[in-house]
Amino acid sequence: MKFGRKRILTLDELNAYRKAYGKPIQKKELFLTIMIPFSVTFFYTFILYYYWWLSLICGVIGAIYGYIFITSQQVKRIYENNAFRERNNFINTMTQLLTNNERTVLQALQTVTERANGEFKKDLQKLSSDLIDANNEDIKNAFQELADKYEKDVIFSMYIEQLITAATQGRTNVDTLKDIKSYHNEVKKRQEKFFEAKKRKERDFKYMCRVGLFFIAAVTFSFGFGQFIENYAHHAIGWVSSAIYLLILARIFHTFLKRMGDDSVMEVKI
Repeated sequence: MKFGRKRILTLDELNAYRKAYGKPIQKKELFLTIMIPFSVTFFYTFILYYYWWLSLICGVIGAIYGYIFITSQQVKRIYENNAFRERNNFINTMTQLLTNNERTVLQALQTVTERANGEFKKDLQKLSSDLIDANNEDIKNAFQELADKYEKDVIFSMYIEQLITAATQGRTNVDTLKDIKSYHNEVKKRQEKFFEAKKRKERDFKYMCRVGLFFIAAVTFSFGFGQFIENYAHHAIGWVSSAIYLLILARIFHTFLKRMGDDSVMEVKI
């Protein structure tokens, strides 16, 4: 599966990605993904303008954004992380099995397929069936189809190239396979560190948002609640200033989420 970049995915399409490696999107999960952006947008707008109807409109926009962008991003990350984990298990297990010189690539592949999960298991099942009674050209095409599907994982593609050589020429360079396995395991470790760093950045961003709320509250109480509404919130200057503030905040939030969803460490080149 590959995510479309320029169109909105339906709930059925998003569920197809989730079910590739587990359960579909739960109602509670979808509700929170929509309601949290709604609530935050509604609240921020209300404490700046004190118009419930305007806050409601902005809240609905936030809810739509939550479904279109946040839900899609979360599904994409879960799908790609699970797929990466399966590829990593594949590389490690295949390398271990092929250290036995009496075992062929097809035999090792059949063993690995039994241990695989989800969509990647189906990929390996198709690969195994394509390799039965296949000539060298068919073998190359079958493996290349798998490599093309996960082309962003450069190290995995290198590993597939070695399997093509082993399957078509009858010689397995175990040392090279072990080296590639080590590279892929290193990427996995770097990925885990990368995710931890993202969690810290997420905590920092939430703290920044809380500071913004405290600042608005401090300004409100310093003017006095009634004066703030009359001379700022319901005044033209307040409308323009708050609109600029909300637009800047929305842009920062969107940029932050895009960076949080970019797990490009999985595409590390050697």
